[in-house]
Amino acid sequence: MSSQVLYRKWRPQIFADIVGQNHVIDTLRQQVRLNRVAHAYMFSGPRGTGKTTAARILSKALNCSGQIDGEPDNICGACSNINSGRSMDIIEMDAASNRGIDEIRHIRDKVHFSPTESKFKVYIVDEAHMLTEAASNAFLKTLEEPPPHVIFVLCTTESHKILPTIVSRCQRFNFRKLPTNVIIGRLQFLCAKETIETSPKVLEYLAKTSNGSLRDAENLLEQLTVSFGANPSIQQVHDLLGIEYSVEANQIVAKMLTGHTAEALSAVGRAFYNGADMRLVHRNVVNILRNVLMIWSGAEEVLEIEQEELLSLHKMAKAVSPTHLMNCIKAMSQPEIKTDEISALPLELAIITATLESPIVTTNLITPSDNKNVGERPTQHLQDKISNTHKTFEVPDDESLNSEKSSFTEKQIPTAVWDNIVQVLRRHKGKRFFLGALLRDCKLPFFDDNTIMFPFSHRSNLERMETELDDISNQEAVDNAIKEFLGSNHPIKLILQEDPSNSGQSASTTSPLVRAIRNMGGRILEERKFNE
Repeated sequence: MSSQVLYRKWRPQIFADIVGQNHVIDTLRQQVRLNRVAHAYMFSGPRGTGKTTAARILSKALNCSGQIDGEPDNICGACSNINSGRSMDIIEMDAASNRGIDEIRHIRDKVHFSPTESKFKVYIVDEAHMLTEAASNAFLKTLEEPPPHVIFVLCTTESHKILPTIVSRCQRFNFRKLPTNVIIGRLQFLCAKETIETSPKVLEYLAKTSNGSLRDAENLLEQLTVSFGANPSIQQVHDLLGIEYSVEANQIVAKMLTGHTAEALSAVGRAFYNGADMRLVHRNVVNILRNVLMIWSGAEEVLEIEQEELLSLHKMAKAVSPTHLMNCIKAMSQPEIKTDEISALPLELAIITATLESPIVTTNLITPSDNKNVGERPTQHLQDKISNTHKTFEVPDDESLNSEKSSFTEKQIPTAVWDNIVQVLRRHKGKRFFLGALLRDCKLPFFDDNTIMFPFSHRSNLERMETELDDISNQEAVDNAIKEFLGSNHPIKLILQEDPSNSGQSASTTSPLVRAIRNMGGRILEERKFNE
């Protein structure tokens, strides 16, 4: 095997060799063929997807004297000089290390000189988002009206950091992450060229680990062959790349989603004790949570996973409430976890935070059904549960009812469902109050025909909620929360159900301080009487 690294040795030399980016390559080839090339391009996308390679091939195709259907022939003098890095007319600049205004002024001073030996002078600016604001502003005029013999290609992984005025002066092409099957195909090509013999399982794991970056996958393949020779086994992949940490990540997610916090922390501890890169563990956990979310939403067709793993994820999706799942994802998205490769503490704190943020609901009542469409809400199952809780009670006298007693047939919402609705609304701020805080004063709601009755214990909270619901955004927030957990829309009605047994004697109803605390989301854990 050559000492040259694989991704450089087998770097594509014509447009047709670039894989997974046909939407870009076909357009560039057509522009070269028709001689309708733009004066400035911006290639954006994740690392290792072919941006700089495409820029180099474009520079060759533009200057090739033997161009074939928009492709460089790689034989002529211009192509040979570019391939060997000897061309004076192809200037590559790394904006990460040459990001100041002086470097841009140097380009601006040299840009008017004619090409030495080629038709076009091409400037390839890597990591263009790293240019300072002053350098970017100095670059604008040259980029907008360059000499006819100059073409700029800006390559970036973070296009949102580039000035909009620069973006507007470029033709933009977005490079995508490569699908797993495309990366596997390219790795098979490299194995054939380098006489590497390995199993499809090894290549599949390398492709998945690379997260859509072909260059990362090629580097992993080379790392394997350097360490274990030209016939690496799946066990050697496990040893070198730490596939066991993926197993630990599955255990962490499974225990975290079902509320077994201690067991989830134990799984983190095992990975940490075994010397795992905690960033890798974190990335695996986030990927699994994302897969669970896709399955819960009924979008599993976007996942590239095996059937055995898919069944495991289905079990996780059926055992978790959407609120807890979202809280787990939010907790795992904290930036300090992404940058800490040594300490397990950020990951452990995220697990505990996710558990504290939402009540753990282990019932399947509000989780996807067993239908093929996993994302379908179990509306009928929910209604069956509700219909089993019929009872009749008498509503206390109310002036609005002219002191007439009325009775309703109650179909109570399960406590777990109501807790989740309140949990979702507890951070929704109305005009003056948080909706969830007001709803904590509401006894367990019930159905009257298709209407959900919200029985409040205190008239003041009922009136506050009425005022908040006059705002359309607050009304929509409540409607959306109800639909999320019940699977369908229902009109709501606020009613007053004061508890006559309290008769004003409890501090929980008479104390202004206690009422204020309850309105802010607090609740009474214990009430005691003390002798004066």
